[in-house]
Amino acid sequence: MKAPICEVCLKTEDILCPADEKKLQEGVISELDVKISRMLYKLLGDADIEFKKAVEAGDLVVIMVGEGNVPLVIGKGGKNIKLLMRELGKRVRVIEGREIKSTEDLKKLATDLLYPAGVFGVNIVYSPQGQYYKVLVMRRDKQKLPERQEILEDILSKIAGTDVKISFI
Repeated sequence: MKAPICEVCLKTEDILCPADEKKLQEGVISELDVKISRMLYKLLGDADIEFKKAVEAGDLVVIMVGEGNVPLVIGKGGKNIKLLMRELGKRVRVIEGREIKSTEDLKKLATDLLYPAGVFGVNIVYSPQGQYYKVLVMRRDKQKLPERQEILEDILSKIAGTDVKISFI
């Protein structure tokens, strides 16, 4: 299993090696990343998956994994997700993590996160306060959003590293 912390830290309970402790102090990884890395390791062992990052807002935790790893993390019949939700006491969504280099990357990420609501497109908006992304969702899909709009915007902003607004057309 590939994780943001080393293999030794995955197997230990409470302590981190100096290198991973430094990553945590510098904000490269978060406490949530460490916690979920260890939980996934307990569930999946040395399975060939990549855990990239976890983001939390409200009562929703989004776990980003490598390409094609989503079914493995969810588990048969959602078994792994149910265990994670019970442990965390929050709802969990698993999506494919990707680096945001273009509006197309953000559209793919938003499509995964906002499912079953459909994403029409993503625009870059330039304003006097700086630029931000606007994710366009069909108005008829507003009721299909998996979480409140503000929480989803918060999660998308954390992932993209810049402001993201959801707009209905």
